[in-house]
Amino acid sequence: MRRFAPLVAWRLGLLLPLMLMPWLGRADAFGRQVLFQLRGPLPLPDEVVLLGIDETSLDPQLADFGPWPWPRAVQAGLAREALRHGARRVVFNIVHVGPSSFGPEDDRAFDELLQPWKNRVLLSASYVRQQLDGFEQVQLRQPLERSYPLGLSAFSINDFGVVQAVPGMQSLAEMLAPFPLPHPRPLAHLAAGVRTPFRDEGIDFLGPSGHIPVIPAWSVATLPDATWRDKIVIFGSTAPSLGDQLETPFGQQSGSEVLFSAIAGLSSGRGFRSLDPGSLAAVVVVWILLCHWRIAVPSSASITAISTGSLVLAAVLMTILSWSLGLWLPATALVLVPLFAGTLRSAEQFRVESDQRRFLHSVLSRRVSPNLMRDMLRSRTEAWNQLGGRRERCVVLFTDLVGFTQRSSTMDPDALFALLNRYFEAIAEPVLAEQGLLDKFIGDALMAEFGVPRHRGDQQEALAAVRAALAMQANLAELNRELEQEGLEPLQQGIGIHFGEVIAGNLGSSHRLEYTVIGSPVNLASRLEALTRQFPQHPILISATVRDLLGDHAVVQCLGLCPVKGWPDPIEVFSLQALQS
Repeated sequence: MRRFAPLVAWRLGLLLPLMLMPWLGRADAFGRQVLFQLRGPLPLPDEVVLLGIDETSLDPQLADFGPWPWPRAVQAGLAREALRHGARRVVFNIVHVGPSSFGPEDDRAFDELLQPWKNRVLLSASYVRQQLDGFEQVQLRQPLERSYPLGLSAFSINDFGVVQAVPGMQSLAEMLAPFPLPHPRPLAHLAAGVRTPFRDEGIDFLGPSGHIPVIPAWSVATLPDATWRDKIVIFGSTAPSLGDQLETPFGQQSGSEVLFSAIAGLSSGRGFRSLDPGSLAAVVVVWILLCHWRIAVPSSASITAISTGSLVLAAVLMTILSWSLGLWLPATALVLVPLFAGTLRSAEQFRVESDQRRFLHSVLSRRVSPNLMRDMLRSRTEAWNQLGGRRERCVVLFTDLVGFTQRSSTMDPDALFALLNRYFEAIAEPVLAEQGLLDKFIGDALMAEFGVPRHRGDQQEALAAVRAALAMQANLAELNRELEQEGLEPLQQGIGIHFGEVIAGNLGSSHRLEYTVIGSPVNLASRLEALTRQFPQHPILISATVRDLLGDHAVVQCLGLCPVKGWPDPIEVFSLQALQS
């Protein structure tokens, strides 16, 4: 069960962000705001103009329209100027709720002034939601005059209170459900002359406040005809003192500026849309499969971390590309899918690799040189940390003491162990110095390999083995001088060296493993060592294979063909004399 838990955990990490998608909206909203700010302002369209009730138009020294709200007849007169000079449509972003405070004559004057262009004038309604005495109250404020085309001046707000989109039919149905039909369409869609889609349509904001030029209401009569000809004219407040200010990705803007961006985007097809459920599900499934394919690849923790980073970067780039094409994707969820899964996967791999390294250190730290140990710890090779083995080429060195069995039977156990430890210390050091592996101690015998678990080349390993053998002889000679001074008999050693293909790996059980080699080269090295009893003047015997690897680097003496136990035919045996400098 413990083995499968990590496999299940990181795969669940692929699905967890999808479960969290409803709660990731704030992160997506923030990301979109950042994208707008990084992109910066866009060029302004020619077909939309903003006729604004700005602070200067409220100044009686420039235009004596009176304090706000102005009479509806004054507003109609300003709109009429634009219509008379060829405006395609005038959009009132001002809600005329109920009768005019200036009396019925004002309402009649409004209608009379705009009557010739009635089909080109859009009036607006507003949707208001407020808390009153602990209860939520909603209102649909509409103008008294219903003979003009009517649009709803409302926008969808994200979790940060920032304007995000023009509501679609689905949102409108939810918003206006308490109110009787027919429901007004969004003012932006009506003004742009496009149908209202089912889902919200994101606004492609043109820039910060002040980027959109505002024609002051007081200057209408002074402008040339070209200012209005074939234009969509938005007539609404832009003065901060009038309070119609909304939060946008570029900061606060007037509702009329937001409407300008919305109409411009809808007219040019630059709005942002979300995928329908079917398309979104397909994108998500493909993305999960891609992430699973990349993260599931057998590799190290570092490689998985790199793959995870690449997938996260791909998700970010995919989000930016889709955003530039007018498509909203669940960016946060797409980023978190590889991030969650990859982090869990790499953490598990790191744990396994740490366990493997600890195992290697416990098994081999006293059997190889520190340099080789460091190389193995940095290695990605797994042959030395798995139960089982694989074929390798190596040099096997086998050494044993001559006549020591009989001698040991008469020695005190403490003295025997002390002598053997001194002997093994002398002959083990050359193996480690030559980057060999101290395989095992068998009584008074030692077995070592050169070429596993790291192989440096056949000839290099053969040279390392014979250098170690010669160093063993030199160290033994020094030990024997010490023993003679102590009044003890000297030791005599035999060494056999052979090269061939072995099976290298861990033998044992899950409770205790030992890294070793098995195969005919081990047996032949042991037999060569035993042959030293027949050739007492030749303590280091090598096979023809080793002789061929050494080439001109070694001085050898051929001892002829010798029968070997377990071999059908005699083998050619050579005595190692020295190495050429």
